[in-house]
Amino acid sequence: MSSPVRHLAASAIAFAALLAPQLAYADGVHIESSAVMFDTSWSQRAETLVSDVNGAATFSLVNAVDRLRFPNQFNYFNDYGGVFQLSARAGYKVTGYSLSGGFSGDIYVGQSPNGTGRPGGANTSAGAMSGAHDAVTGESFAQHSWSASDLRGNGDFTFNSGALERTGSFFVSFEGYAYGQASPAIWNSTDPRDPRNYYDFSRAEVGLRDPLLLTVYTQAVPEPHTYAMTLAGLALLAGVARRRKRAARAA
Repeated sequence: MSSPVRHLAASAIAFAALLAPQLAYADGVHIESSAVMFDTSWSQRAETLVSDVNGAATFSLVNAVDRLRFPNQFNYFNDYGGVFQLSARAGYKVTGYSLSGGFSGDIYVGQSPNGTGRPGGANTSAGAMSGAHDAVTGESFAQHSWSASDLRGNGDFTFNSGALERTGSFFVSFEGYAYGQASPAIWNSTDPRDPRNYYDFSRAEVGLRDPLLLTVYTQAVPEPHTYAMTLAGLALLAGVARRRKRAARAA
């Protein structure tokens, strides 16, 4: 085996070994509510159905929260991407959905007591994006995004699909990121007998709050035989009304 081939094979083995612990936890998730089915793959922790009442099924997207939570570090970049398949059950249609959540953040910039030395620094950035596309045609719809820099407190977002009429399957995606960088203020002692550095540590905190919720709205769709029975009933009522009118005129 040539040297480049051996190098490529070794790299592939090393990459597989690195990825193996992550794949060991990956699994598909299938959830059935009364009117819609939810499917996704590569979930380290299973998404959950938290509510299913009055034509609204709400799912908690726990993996996004796990991935984008503030990691308690000075410098970090976390990202997440997930795709969720929604399929209306027989006799129902999806009339819309909403995806709601929010980030929280805080920033503190370290300072020396007299303004000398190296100043501290802190900045953060966070964002969320979502869209949907039809499972058969690939048609895209309901594209949304949200972002914030140097967030102090809470920043909430809600992505609404608008009115839908979908009896087939479609996919909803969610992507997010959270970035933070903090450096301390550093200054020297003014006492020549104690020549040491002093620090005031900065903070750059931002992360996705729990929960991130996907709510799917549905309505019942009458089956074809129901329409036929309704039309037959209307025709029968019309016939009865005509006979009564004839009888009234004859009298």
